[in-house]
Amino acid sequence: MTKATNYYIRFMKDEQIARFRAFNRYYTAVIGVLDNHYLNSEFSLTEGRIMYEIYHHPAGITASKLIEMLHLDKGYLSRILQQFEKKKLVEKKRSDDDKRSVYLFLSRSGKLALEKLNAASQQQAEELLLPLKNTEIAKLIDHMQGIRQILTNANL
Repeated sequence: MTKATNYYIRFMKDEQIARFRAFNRYYTAVIGVLDNHYLNSEFSLTEGRIMYEIYHHPAGITASKLIEMLHLDKGYLSRILQQFEKKKLVEKKRSDDDKRSVYLFLSRSGKLALEKLNAASQQQAEELLLPLKNTEIAKLIDHMQGIRQILTNANL
């Protein structure tokens, strides 16, 4: 390869990265994930996602599993879970099989808080899609599935 070809390839890759990052900035702003209070709630996006994962593991989930699934810092998750405990949003139960393992569950208050977040998220999605035609929604969903498939195939 010539020096000019290498430069062109690098320029194209830089341009693609810039466009990829621009889309990420656009989309995070559209859905409001940068707000400290996600969906006008008292929770951040990370806190909402943690509650979502706890809720969707009815048999309980460990903090280590949350760290693995969500790629969270152990200390950060620990601080969030402490706040959840203070607010009585989570309950802990020691494993019957391994007393070192503690399983997390949403309390009744935690479930109510998550239901409010889910309702707000549903409303936000409806408002984003409302001005679109059915064909545009279908195209958007297809593109989203395509992005997911490409990134999944890349083992991300």
